[in-house]
Parts: sequence; C-alpha cells; structure tokens
Amino acid sequence: MKRLETVTKIVLISILLCTFMLLADILALSYLALKTDDGLSQPPVSYIANQLQKTADDSGAIQYSLSQEGKDRVNEYSGFVFLMDDKGDVIWSYRLLDDIPMHFTVKQIVQFTRFYLNDYPVFTQIIDDGIVVVGTPKNSTWKYNLVFQIKTMEMFRDTLPLMIVTNIVILLIVPLLLVRHDSRRREMERTTWIAGVSHDIRTPLSLVLGYADEIVHTVSAAKLDRACESRSESSPDMGGSAAFNAIADKAQIIEEQAVRIRTLVTNLNMENKLTYGMGSWRKEPLLLPAVIRNTVCEVLNRTPEDKYDISVSIPESLEQLVIRGNEELVKRMLENLMNNAVNHNPQGCEISIRLTQRRLLLFAKCSLEISDNGCGVSRKQLKSFRASVKSDKLPEHGLGIRLVRQIASFHRWSVRFYNNENGGFCCRVGICHRWKQSNFY
Repeated sequence: MKRLETVTKIVLISILLCTFMLLADILALSYLALKTDDGLSQPPVSYIANQLQKTADDSGAIQYSLSQEGKDRVNEYSGFVFLMDDKGDVIWSYRLLDDIPMHFTVKQIVQFTRFYLNDYPVFTQIIDDGIVVVGTPKNSTWKYNLVFQIKTMEMFRDTLPLMIVTNIVILLIVPLLLVRHDSRRREMERTTWIAGVSHDIRTPLSLVLGYADEIVHTVSAAKLDRACESRSESSPDMGGSAAFNAIADKAQIIEEQAVRIRTLVTNLNMENKLTYGMGSWRKEPLLLPAVIRNTVCEVLNRTPEDKYDISVSIPESLEQLVIRGNEELVKRMLENLMNNAVNHNPQGCEISIRLTQRRLLLFAKCSLEISDNGCGVSRKQLKSFRASVKSDKLPEHGLGIRLVRQIASFHRWSVRFYNNENGGFCCRVGICHRWKQSNFY
C-alpha cells in the first residue's frame, strides 16, 4: 500500500510538472513573441493596395498616388511600395530605394514573390493595374515558404500525437524507474545493514546465554555441595546459601534479557524483510496443530514453569488441519504472542491457545486464539497494536505485535487484538481456507 501511494504521488507530481512546464513554455514563448514582435512582422498589403488612388490629368495620362493613411502605414514599417505593370516595369513608387531596379524579368518576379528582393522582405498584392509590392527593411522579417506533400502532412498528423504521448510516457516512466531503483537500493542497504548487525549480535548473545546458563548450573552445583557440607558439620551456612541464590537469580535475569534481545533482533530482521519484500518466504502445506505444539514446547523450555502455564485446546476434528503458510513465520507469530504475555506479566499468568473452525459455504474459517489471564494492556498500547502496519512511524510498544500483523497480512489472514472482559490480553487470528471434508488445504 505504501509503495502504491508513493507511485501515485510520483505520477501526479509528474503530470502536474508536465502541465506546469507546458503552460510555462507557452507563456514564455508568448511573452517573447509579444516583446520582439511590434506588430510589424507583415505589412497589411491589401490595405495599402486599397489606399492606392488612380487619377488622370488633363492630357489623359494616368497618375497614381497613395493616400495619407497608406503612407502612414508604409512609414510605420520603414518600408517602401511600388506598382509594377504586366510588363515588369515600375510605373509608380513611394520611398523606393536606389538598389531596387525599375524593371523586373519574369524570373526576378517569381523569385522575390516567394523569397526576397535584394535581401528585402517583400509582399505582393494583385490589382487591376498590375502588382503592388510592399517591402520592409533588411533583416526585419523572416520569410520563407514551407512546402510539403499532402501525404507528408498526413503522416505528421498521424504520428505527432503518438510522439507526444510517447514523450509523456517516457517522461513519466523514467522518473519512476529512477525512484524505484534508488528506493530498492536504499531498501537493500537497510536490509543488509540490519542483517549484518543481527549476525554480529548473535555471537556475543550466544556467549552471554552460554555463560549465564553455566553460572546458573555452577551455582546450583556449588549450593548443593555447600548444603552437603553443612549437613555433615551440622551447622547450616545461611549466608553462603543466600549469596548463591542472589548470583543464581542475577544469572537467570541475564539469561532472560539476552533471550529478549535475541528475540528483538530476530523480529527486527524479519520485520524489515517483510516490509521491503527482501525475504524468500515460501508457502507450503503445514500441519497447524503440530506447529502450535512444537512452538509451545520451545517457549516452555525457556520460561519458568512455576510462573507460566500454557494450555493448548485443539478439537479432535482439527488435529489433521493443514493450511498453506510459511512455518518459520507462523512459529514466529506464535512465539511473539506468547512472549508478549510473558513480558507483560512478570508475576506469571496462564496462557491459553485455542483452535476452532466454522464453515462458510465453500470455505472454512479457522480461528486461532492466544489469550492470557494477566493484567492486559493499556488503551495506548492497544491503539499502538491496532495502528496501521504501513505507518512510517516506529512503534512505541510491541515490535513483536507489529510483526504478528505483518505475518498475518503476508498470509492474507485477519488479526484482532483486545482485552478480555475478565482481564488479560487476547489475539484472534482468522485463517480462511477452502473447505474439505478431511480439513486439508
């Protein structure tokens, strides 16, 4: 979900960025065009031609003149204008330059009509008496005719939208690939770092656990020897026995805390792999009752028998229940739930594990419930347990419970946490699988 939100944000940002860039380019080009174009890029040839007046003198000779409005428009462009008859002769002009000839051949007419006249941009208008030619100064106007075949323009029409869409797609995909690669690299670095730290911590933890266990056994043996000596001397050594008990208790505490650190490191490593999809967790058929009992035995072996009592209730009809899952993850989920009960109830409690099942059409809904009769958890802790697994905030309470939710999510199971009415904490895991008479999946 978190990756989907990140990708969605990137796509939206890219789209907004493209839109903003396009609008910015249009505005910038429009501004530059308005700034550089004083409205005189092309003179109004038709207007100037209409301002050309034709009169006859007393002798009947034809005279041409340009109205004042026409002259003003030509002056705005610092240009010139002349009238050319059908023979190519200039029969009238206004502000004609010295390097403009008074006669033009057909070749010259065709050339300046399409391009330039002696490097002057010129524009033409046909009237009854000939051709009106309006010119502007050199280097004032870019004037070229673009000629394409119809099939070329049709090709442009068909391919241009595709090219634009392709460019947009590339603009969107490239940032996504770069971000994904960078995110993947950082995730790999984090996973590698946590795995390395976990590996480095395991060795000293193993030594601490080994020496703590050795101290406990050594103190127990020494206490037994001292007790035998005291009986033979008929004078019990109460001070020595108390010292041995204190050492044994502290060694036991060291061992318990080392186990908690080892569990925390394991949870952290597994939680990171589940979060970033770095672990190779394969789902295989699991005999769920056997996994439950094996996990309970492992937890009992490292918890005080006089403080904690773990009971397992599995109906006979579910003794052969097989589900698809990863054994390592399922065992870790069960261990974390039982460890949570132990950690929150140092005075001791009873832990109950119940497995039930009910049928829903073609599917069966199994309910795995792990509860205790201890002190329960506070509302703040319960809210933390129910917080989103994809939250960017680190949990203040219960990394193990967070991992329980991730493992359940990995298997597409539901999970619910609540306090019992009579006290204690309970976690209910809903396991949905296809119904079969043999209860196998």
